[in-house]
Amino acid sequence: MTAHSRSKKRLAREAAEERASRMAYVGTLASGLAHEIRSPLSSIKLNLDLLREKLAAVPEAQRSEFESRLGLIAREVDGLQELLTEFLTFARPPKMQMMATDVNDLVSQVIELAMPECERKHIEIVRCFQKDLYPVALDQHQFGRGVLLNLLTNAREQLGEHGTITLRTRERQDSVEIVVEDNGGGVPEDLEERIFDLFFSTKEHGTGLGLAIARRICQEHGGDLVLENRPGHGASFIARLPKSRILEYDSGESLRSKDADGSEHEPPEPQ
Repeated sequence: MTAHSRSKKRLAREAAEERASRMAYVGTLASGLAHEIRSPLSSIKLNLDLLREKLAAVPEAQRSEFESRLGLIAREVDGLQELLTEFLTFARPPKMQMMATDVNDLVSQVIELAMPECERKHIEIVRCFQKDLYPVALDQHQFGRGVLLNLLTNAREQLGEHGTITLRTRERQDSVEIVVEDNGGGVPEDLEERIFDLFFSTKEHGTGLGLAIARRICQEHGGDLVLENRPGHGASFIARLPKSRILEYDSGESLRSKDADGSEHEPPEPQ
């Protein structure tokens, strides 16, 4: 190993340690904020339930208006609770439990979770799976829900009523790719560079965390999540994962991997 190579590895390790330290601080801060916010939200929800119980005594002419206003408050509270949950997921991601995974099986399982809502919205899901894919090492829960289900939900919400979502799996030389493609309107060209930014959303009631979380999870698996945009014709999100390696956690809890020859690799720098 050359001096340059050793220096590069040392700098990468120091950068990973600094990122871990920053995220630990953000995680602690997020937990404190979440506790302070969740307590009053729980109180609001409890009082909403009590008010709904008392609606029976309200004259029928006024009841509909009160029900509408209480429903609006309840939806806003639910939205805040969802935002808190997603923010905590981003700020304090759980340690990954890696295992060799058949990608086609995992994608099929996630499709089953998304199918009822897609059927209700008259959205067709098409599967285009490459057979005999090379296995990849991943955390099935985090990747399945944090990436695949997130991307499926995002595609469904972009389509609204009617449309098609196509899921493709394919093998490249050093990676396996999972593509979630919709035939909606695509991402406006002037927003493409911001699509993975934290708290940025093109949806009226979006949290702006879903795609940021999905990309971070892909990067923690040693891969990435990229957008292939077709303005006016749809968008494709491509999750790229390295082919299966022996995975370890170093003392700093950052992901490292070893090939069969023992050479180590650092995950790419998160964006």
